[in-house]
Amino acid sequence: MSSKDKTQILIIEDTPGDAHLVRIYLKEAGLKHDLHHAESFFEGQTIADEKHIDLVLLDLSLPDSHGFKTLSNFIKRFAHIPIIILTGLNDEVVGNQAIKAGAQDYLVKGQFESNLLARVIRYSLQRFKTQQSLEQSTKKLAQSEKRFMEAQEMAHFGNWEMDIVTNEMKWSEEVFRIFGFNPNSLQLTLSDYMGYVHSEDKTLVEDTFSAVTKNGQLQKIEYRIVLGGTKVKYLVNQIKIQYDEDAERILLVGALQDITEHIISRKLTEEKNISDKAFQIKEQILEDMSFHIRTPLSSVLNLSFLIENTSLSRQQTEYVDNLKDAINDLSISVNNLMNFSVLVSNKVNLEASQFKVKDIIESVKQVVQIKADNKNIKVKFVIEEGVADRFIGDENKINQVIYNLLDNGIKFSEKNDEVIVKISLLEENKETANIRIAVKDNGIGIPKNKINDLLESENLLFQDYEEGESQRKLGLAIVTKLVKNMEGEFHIVSKEGKGSTFSVDLPLKVVKIVKRATASKPTNPLRILLVEDHFLNQLATKRVLTTWSDFVSVDIAENGLIGVEKMRAHNYDLILMDLQMPVMNGFDATTKIRETSEVPIIALSANSSHQEAEKTKAVGMNDYMAKPFKPQGLYEKIMMVLHG
Repeated sequence: MSSKDKTQILIIEDTPGDAHLVRIYLKEAGLKHDLHHAESFFEGQTIADEKHIDLVLLDLSLPDSHGFKTLSNFIKRFAHIPIIILTGLNDEVVGNQAIKAGAQDYLVKGQFESNLLARVIRYSLQRFKTQQSLEQSTKKLAQSEKRFMEAQEMAHFGNWEMDIVTNEMKWSEEVFRIFGFNPNSLQLTLSDYMGYVHSEDKTLVEDTFSAVTKNGQLQKIEYRIVLGGTKVKYLVNQIKIQYDEDAERILLVGALQDITEHIISRKLTEEKNISDKAFQIKEQILEDMSFHIRTPLSSVLNLSFLIENTSLSRQQTEYVDNLKDAINDLSISVNNLMNFSVLVSNKVNLEASQFKVKDIIESVKQVVQIKADNKNIKVKFVIEEGVADRFIGDENKINQVIYNLLDNGIKFSEKNDEVIVKISLLEENKETANIRIAVKDNGIGIPKNKINDLLESENLLFQDYEEGESQRKLGLAIVTKLVKNMEGEFHIVSKEGKGSTFSVDLPLKVVKIVKRATASKPTNPLRILLVEDHFLNQLATKRVLTTWSDFVSVDIAENGLIGVEKMRAHNYDLILMDLQMPVMNGFDATTKIRETSEVPIIALSANSSHQEAEKTKAVGMNDYMAKPFKPQGLYEKIMMVLHG
């Protein structure tokens, strides 16, 4: 006989004699069953997870669980399995309390035999099945009623009836509101009703009423009404015959819905769909491009770091420095490319971290130096007195803001001009500082009537510009959007032929001087699992980590599935999880790992979107880094996750 045809019974009982007695009684009763035995609550849960259990005989006093907590904990996890309590206390109060707590029945040890045991099991199975059926029916009914009420409220839906002899009509409150009247404020007839029907639709409505009266069949029509002589509404009316037995009269009844918003929305949607479709295609292309650029770029960045830390000649050192500058320039360009879609989709993901003002300045300076040298333009950086050395904010976004403003200044300056970047303190308190970043050039300037357009990001991409001005659009649009998301302000002062000053005011958190809670590198063995499908990223990232500290060891998994298997086989201290991988992606792998482990997990992403960052948190990841990242940034992120 197949196990599918037998009742699968699990007894959780730590006394072997009691369990053996139950086994004998079940056999005597002739009940077709398979009996599974567990001597502890944990073992019982494991069997219930692995087997298809139909019923549980549960002792309340177990080595690892005691009292009604045993019952409640089992029900929480296995609400779909009926339970019969086994108690050694000849106390009906205990049994009744168990039933109230969710058990189907109870048996007192030593006071039942095979027939009673079989009868209680059959009763409990049937009772539980009936309860589940009733609960499902009740739930479905409640959901249906709730949905119907919500639909009526949202759909501008009402009903009416009309005596076909007197033509007197009764309207529901919603019908009165559709026609612009206070509920129940008027006594109306069919003639009054027809007075509001659009002149072009009167014949349709009259013919429909007449047809329903003659043949009794349900009719549905769409037509217009005119209110106040000018306001047009679109209605759907479903009409049928109904006999009122109590009043012994024939009625026309109808269900009326105001579909004006739907009609208008449909027309607008049809007009908008073409442009939306085109934008979605562009946005998807940009995201795909970003992914395929960021992934190899991350490898190049890590490999350049490794080369830099080997023995190099003076010429090789110069080449590596130039390579790093090119990588920084490319990274900013990729971010700008991705932020093109940010302008309309609001996918700005801010990542706050501690940074040095001088580091940002040095990074931007290296990136723009070649462009400035080609036009023989001097770029001067000034950090005024009072500006702190460190702040907390999104270093990459601030870097982008300065780069785009400086790139704009160089682009629209003449040869031998000077562009000045000045960082100053506007105000400061214990928690925050308001910092101004101003970029001044002596270039061609901006017409006064164009300045407001440049400050409104939503206008930048969709206006016509004179030749040359279109070059400003993307960079300044990105600045406007980023500054807005960082809760800052963007100002432009310019005069044609005299140059421009672009200034950004940003609120940043002040870094409090406290003793560092963590070391700069591991001082104890640190086992890291790198889950990454890109070969160069595997090679470069592993080398970056192992050269960081002799205490660091790195294992590699080529996809999420292998990562889950390796995590189950080894005790890692940290996981670096790529998100987009074949076989199993990083989100699914993290979900699997979180079922059994709370190991710290840092997401490594080539997409860098707000939605993706939020999704990593939702599945249980501890932190998030966008590719490409600098090795020092990865080191700091790891130490913060482990010790922060």
